[in-house]
Amino acid sequence: MSTVICQIIRHTITNQIVSLLESLYFKFAEDRTYKDITQKSDDDLRDLIENNKTLKQKIDIKLKELQHQQKQYETFKQDQKLLIQEIKEKHEAFLMAKKYYKKFLRMYFTIESRSNDSQTIFVQFFNEARKDSEKYSVRLLRNICKCKYELQSTNPQLKNIKELQRKLQDTNDVPGILSCIRKSFLTIKDSTKR
Repeated sequence: MSTVICQIIRHTITNQIVSLLESLYFKFAEDRTYKDITQKSDDDLRDLIENNKTLKQKIDIKLKELQHQQKQYETFKQDQKLLIQEIKEKHEAFLMAKKYYKKFLRMYFTIESRSNDSQTIFVQFFNEARKDSEKYSVRLLRNICKCKYELQSTNPQLKNIKELQRKLQDTNDVPGILSCIRKSFLTIKDSTKR
């Protein structure tokens, strides 16, 4: 009987030890799981905060770029308004100059003939509407490729035509040559009136 009692006691103690070990293991496993979950949550929260900081920095950079672009756009709009105003004023000045040019200079011009690389330009002074006669007229030859002008003839024939041809060939200053020719024509016109 004593062996049976010993066995029963040993079996009871073994059961109690196993039961105690099992309860300790589950308690430890629960504590460990809870600690793991909180640690993981803390790590996730830290990662989320870092991501938010990075995103906030990127947003701030984009906002600065947007503000810079808005300033550039406003400057562009102001420059465009000024440019439009300047173009308007220049156009009005051009129209006024054209009006006075026709009224006081009284000059008619047309392209008489064309070829592939040249044009003959007819200019007549003291007439603003159409070609009446050859009087007080000039013919220029324009090389289209080189944009060079050549004085072909004047009517009436001027004494200094060779000098004017050389000057035009050297400078290609068509307005200057036409101004000289006009002065010469005015002198001729005034002398014929007397």
